[in-house]
Amino acid sequence: MLLGHFVSPLPTGFLMDWFGRKRTCIYLSILPFTSWFMIFFASSAVDLYIARFTAGLWIGVTTTVMPLYVGEIASPKIRDSLMTINNLLMNLGVLFSYVIGPYVSYHMLAFCCECLTIFYFCLFFPMPESPHYYLRQQRREDAYRVLSWLRKGESEESIESEINRIEKAIEDQKLQKGTLKDIFFDDGNRKAITISVTYAILKRMSGSSVMQAYASLTLPDKTLKMLSRNTCVIIIGFISLFSALSSTALAVRYRRRVLLTVSGGGCALTMAIVAVWFFLNNYTSVSVAAFSDIVFLSIALYYLFFNIGLGPNGTSIKGEIFSANVKALSSSLTSLVVAFTGFLMNEFYLIIADSFGMYINFIIFSAASSLAVVFTWTYMPDTHNKTLEEIREILRDTENKQNSNVISSKS
Repeated sequence: MLLGHFVSPLPTGFLMDWFGRKRTCIYLSILPFTSWFMIFFASSAVDLYIARFTAGLWIGVTTTVMPLYVGEIASPKIRDSLMTINNLLMNLGVLFSYVIGPYVSYHMLAFCCECLTIFYFCLFFPMPESPHYYLRQQRREDAYRVLSWLRKGESEESIESEINRIEKAIEDQKLQKGTLKDIFFDDGNRKAITISVTYAILKRMSGSSVMQAYASLTLPDKTLKMLSRNTCVIIIGFISLFSALSSTALAVRYRRRVLLTVSGGGCALTMAIVAVWFFLNNYTSVSVAAFSDIVFLSIALYYLFFNIGLGPNGTSIKGEIFSANVKALSSSLTSLVVAFTGFLMNEFYLIIADSFGMYINFIIFSAASSLAVVFTWTYMPDTHNKTLEEIREILRDTENKQNSNVISSKS
């Protein structure tokens, strides 16, 4: 599945600029449908491998397109909240599999998940295309119609003003073709790709995905003297869903920097506690078996903290910081980094545990979470309640100031 995730972002970036954000997601929704169809009728391991690869392709599509689509259709006041919904629904999907899976047959689970892909298609089909895409295609009337529907209740002057802002930003960026050179040699784009890629790496290295994959091997045999590992995984799923739901409300009240600081700090602390427990249990004579519950409780708290900051913001931030001409390519590159980092984390988790000790994994998770906090306060601008155009100006201005400071110090 991670291989499929690695393959699809770059082609998706071209498709979303060619067909549009919405149509790309509609056309490629055949991927999850095909995946679950193959799983239902699989007769060999090869069939399952192909099905999982196809599912990975769809993950690459959604992580590339959806943050940009939501960032382009949402008003500044609600954009932060909407960006968290993807993380909320992902946690809901994971919990669905955790809760339903043990109690239904293999084929029934595949059928239920297949129905969800059809449900997605029916819900998303009537949604509008991004007004940014329409304006890039010089379809101003379509952009105005969509924006009027999205900003229902706002005055015509306000809608016209937003259209003009988007048009001006697109015109200013038409001199650049949207190549790799434009990403790394433009001051604002260079800072944007640094922020997006760094958060993508730190989010994966904080351990959320790999702990889900290996929870049954990581958690103690019995928690609270009665809970099995599978039960603990389901409880963690509920905690993740609750915290993801809370993050939607928290995004309205608190700035992203605050949420990322609390989230990263909480994740770092809980992972450090787990690392200490595994070190004491496996490499010292100190008996900590009686305190094995702390592993489950710390991991549960980790997901509580993760889903209010690092979870939703680590991915969604790319939906608001790139200029129009490089959005697709930059989002694709970030998704590639996410897939590659996830692959490395999954592959080396057990290798590190066997060769150096399980506690080393959790030291890495804690260090990555701590670095996310440091990076938030040293490099990321405040984007709260700002338009996409205002965010672009902030990125360009701060990068120019940093370059000026470097030149001044040298002279």
